[in-house]
Amino acid sequence: MKTEMKVLLYLKKNEQTVEGLCPLMGKITVKGEFNSTVQFACKIQVDAELWNARSQRCMGKSHVAIATNREIESLLVLLRVRFNELKDVRNVVTATDVKNAFQGIAAAQETLLKLFREHNNEYALRVGVNRAAGTYYHYKNVYRLVSQFIKFRYKVSDVTLKSLDCTFIENFDYYLRVDQRQKPNTIRGNMNCLKSVVYSAIHKGYITVHPFADFKVVKPEKKQLHLTSDEFSRLMNTTFDTPNRNFTRDMFLFSAFTGICYCDMRNLTETNVTKDRNGKLWIETHRQKTGTPENVMMLDIAIKIMEKYKGMAEGGKLFPMLSKESYNMHLKIMAKQCGIKRNLSYHMARHTFASLVCLSQGVPIETLSRAMGHKNITTTQRYAKVTTEKIDKDVTDLHGNIGDKYSLEGIDMPPSRILKDMSKRKVRPSRKLQMMEGL
Repeated sequence: MKTEMKVLLYLKKNEQTVEGLCPLMGKITVKGEFNSTVQFACKIQVDAELWNARSQRCMGKSHVAIATNREIESLLVLLRVRFNELKDVRNVVTATDVKNAFQGIAAAQETLLKLFREHNNEYALRVGVNRAAGTYYHYKNVYRLVSQFIKFRYKVSDVTLKSLDCTFIENFDYYLRVDQRQKPNTIRGNMNCLKSVVYSAIHKGYITVHPFADFKVVKPEKKQLHLTSDEFSRLMNTTFDTPNRNFTRDMFLFSAFTGICYCDMRNLTETNVTKDRNGKLWIETHRQKTGTPENVMMLDIAIKIMEKYKGMAEGGKLFPMLSKESYNMHLKIMAKQCGIKRNLSYHMARHTFASLVCLSQGVPIETLSRAMGHKNITTTQRYAKVTTEKIDKDVTDLHGNIGDKYSLEGIDMPPSRILKDMSKRKVRPSRKLQMMEGL
């Protein structure tokens, strides 16, 4: 809806001085999505005898009348300028906003880093309630990158939200990709954080057009994240040269045989391990990421790993966990020692559980989804990839199931002479008629 402003000027005659001067008052009315009105003092003294209420100006061509009218024109021009400035950066403009901007008491124009700081401060208060600490630190890191980029590219400490456009976003993408040498997945995560903060600027009415509207955050093609049978066997059957690397291997294998991710592993306590009426051990917990239940029956290898480290962790925790960065650093070195020709990360254990340990062994994807604590099967499908071993087994089973159910008559006869394809040969109309009549 179009937003319009009108200004009415009038004299405050009950405060007329002995010289016949009255304070000039203004009434701003803004009509749009929301209508609003506010009064303000113009700080101009007007001779009551010269004032024309209809034209809202002083009558005559005296020096006083001309000077007063000039002040009034300047006032109205400044009001219009402030109103247009507000319209450029806000979805909703009120009469009070215009008054404050005119009087110089409006808030400074909103800037990107200021908004980013406010976002991060609000996010910090929600950590432990409905937000994760790891995501908060991710936002802090993106704030640092954006701040560095603005100083590097634009030679200023901050930029206004109004100045943000697709070019700014493309330049930041280039900065991450070329100057920071970041990988596609890292770039995508950082760009999505910035996109979320910029979207809050639209939600708060600071800007009307999303700078990301014409920019697409490219989703890189996913690599195979689960270990192959050979890689998994190499990791299981290798003893490493330091206690921390052997511990890293055991924690990776525990996750690979339970499907529990790193952040949930850190939260596991002895009370999460329960025994059912058949004597089977289960891990019953809730995923930190989604809050959904995650119930996994423990396989023998997982039980042996748990018993190996029993009592070593403080505070009733199940394992004395290292940092995720330490695990990933050790796994990269361990992969080389095992002859695995790619980098390993801790999260690959959860993918290995889904693809190699469960799906390849015939576990239905519905059961797997429940065990992994997913809200829907679509998420599980991103984890559970069909391995070559699974394809080989399924096709072998297919051969056995089909057996002699189908037969092809005449398959053992020698092939007849294959005639030349006549479909593209030109045929005389008279001959075509004979062929149609069977002659």
